[in-house]
Amino acid sequence: MRGRYLLGVFYILTGVLSIAIAPAFSNAGMQAFKNSSDVTNSFAYILMILAFTAFILLIIRFRKALIKPLFYVLLFVTYFYGFLPFIGILSVIPSSIILYLIIKTRHWIVVNISAIIVGATVTAIFGISMEPLPVMVLLIALAAYDYLAVYKTKHMLTLADSISEMKIPVVFIIPGKERDAIMGVGDAVMPNILVVSGFIFGNCLIQPLVTFVSGIVGLVFLLSMVERSKKAHPGLPILNFSVIAGYIIGLALCHIL
Repeated sequence: MRGRYLLGVFYILTGVLSIAIAPAFSNAGMQAFKNSSDVTNSFAYILMILAFTAFILLIIRFRKALIKPLFYVLLFVTYFYGFLPFIGILSVIPSSIILYLIIKTRHWIVVNISAIIVGATVTAIFGISMEPLPVMVLLIALAAYDYLAVYKTKHMLTLADSISEMKIPVVFIIPGKERDAIMGVGDAVMPNILVVSGFIFGNCLIQPLVTFVSGIVGLVFLLSMVERSKKAHPGLPILNFSVIAGYIIGLALCHIL
């Protein structure tokens, strides 16, 4: 499905928007961690992800009806924080409108707009909260986790199937004649956190630019692999190591030029 490659547009939009809003988030004091250089922040983030994943899997198993309301609340809160640095308490208005459209229509355009807002907001918050070293530690750990969760324990496939079955809008989607092309928001968020971190904490624009381009190259490779195999693959091992390589190359170029 050639339309699958259009998912790269949403990846790019998420990254560009997160970079654009990051300075406003930083000025508004929306950092998730006080000490941006503390590597333990990476492990705190990982523990939050593991705890949240376990919580969602338990709900799916025992109280499946609670999943949609829970995700709708989380979406609304994320929208609100995304608009907060720009329009303050009035953020409740666009947040309510987007959530209403999501619930009522679930049209693919609305779903993608929602995913871009959510992705850019989360990326910006964590990008301004951690310097590049803690981010790289986080990305390496998450790449390993994603690999195990898809190929070994396979609980990520269970989670993805359940969310897809309930049509919860936490994905990017391109409608297709045979089947839709789908990419999780996390696959755009995690690698782009390093881009934003490099942009905020660095002093050379070449570095975040090369990091961003490397992520796009990694995504194209990932999508081509999915296209050939016709089965699910963990995205973060390829995407995360692509941006880490890009960061190192960009850093070297900054010192050379």
